[in-house]
Amino acid sequence: MIFGVRSIGVRRTERRVYSIGIRRTELMLSRSALSKNSMISYASSSAAQSYQLLLEFLHELNDAVLNVKTCDDVAVGDNAMKLIEMLDTLLGWTDLYPPEESMDQRYGNKSYRKWFDHLQNEMSNVLTSFLPDDMKPASIELCAYLGDSFGNATRIDYGSGHESCFAIFLLCLYRIGFLTSTDHQAIVLRVFVKYLYLCRSLQTMYKMEPAGSQGVHSIDDFQFIPFLWGSAQLANNKSLVPDSYLKAATVEANAHKYLFFDCVNFINQTKSGPFYQHSNQLWNISAVPTWTKVNSGLFKMYEGEVLKKFPVVQHFRFGSLFSFEERPNAGVPPTETTSQVASAQADTERMPPPDKLDMDSHMPPPAQPTAHAHIPSSHEHLPKIEE
Repeated sequence: MIFGVRSIGVRRTERRVYSIGIRRTELMLSRSALSKNSMISYASSSAAQSYQLLLEFLHELNDAVLNVKTCDDVAVGDNAMKLIEMLDTLLGWTDLYPPEESMDQRYGNKSYRKWFDHLQNEMSNVLTSFLPDDMKPASIELCAYLGDSFGNATRIDYGSGHESCFAIFLLCLYRIGFLTSTDHQAIVLRVFVKYLYLCRSLQTMYKMEPAGSQGVHSIDDFQFIPFLWGSAQLANNKSLVPDSYLKAATVEANAHKYLFFDCVNFINQTKSGPFYQHSNQLWNISAVPTWTKVNSGLFKMYEGEVLKKFPVVQHFRFGSLFSFEERPNAGVPPTETTSQVASAQADTERMPPPDKLDMDSHMPPPAQPTAHAHIPSSHEHLPKIEE
């Protein structure tokens, strides 16, 4: 089952060591390393260092905020504070490029491109202003991931791939030693939250479109990771259960405490109509009995719907900090026939909607209420999720 049992918090007994040495030579980046064929090795065989590192990194930060509220006192180190100040600087740049008023710009305000160009021109100076001298050589790669974290200037859109690039940016900062395990809570509850609010400002101010959205089959038009870490915050919460986020008043009252409720609150503020219609996937997930299962299922969904989706990861850049090289001792993957390659590509490109993954194939789809029909609770119209 997608939302199966996972023992959160006891998954790891040791903290992962990410820190590596920085090469003194120029760091090279490539977007071309990932083709549809190499995607099979990247995702299916789990051989790529980057794939495993990113997943383990997300899990480790997830474990760091178990049962920790966003509003709790969190120790913020000097380097985490520098990242917060950097994001404040980026937000301030939006004042330089207010949205253009034009009748032909229903979606995607062109002023975003000016903000984006400003980011590309200035982010190297911003990063090197607070990186120690021995870490400055890494700025080439760090700029690449940071620059890909806020959307696409051509399409004026934003999606989970851009969000993942920011996670990779943070991972790289850990790898060079700029951040350490003592920063985990601050990175999730202060730095990432600041990033989330910046992205929301860009999305609403410049009317950015969702990149590759699956509509009602997606968790959210733009974000995914805050739902992961937000469900971890609620792991042992007895007063707030998953279907509590179907109540708008409860969501609003707890948005400042939990990322999950914060994200649902933003959805309620920006979308109209019944929740089960505009956010059907979240409506379905509300029937899951525990936050532990929600957390486990969302991680599986993130793997399947983001990290194993070629249209998303084809834009990832690879270098020395986030490498496409295979893990040591990963073994040589078996030789694949043409038919196997084609089959794997088809699986990658045509995964079923998340709410159908790992469900019994004979189960009917959820019934959709009509305008005048009784609106069922989230438990009435779902296949049974095994405990």
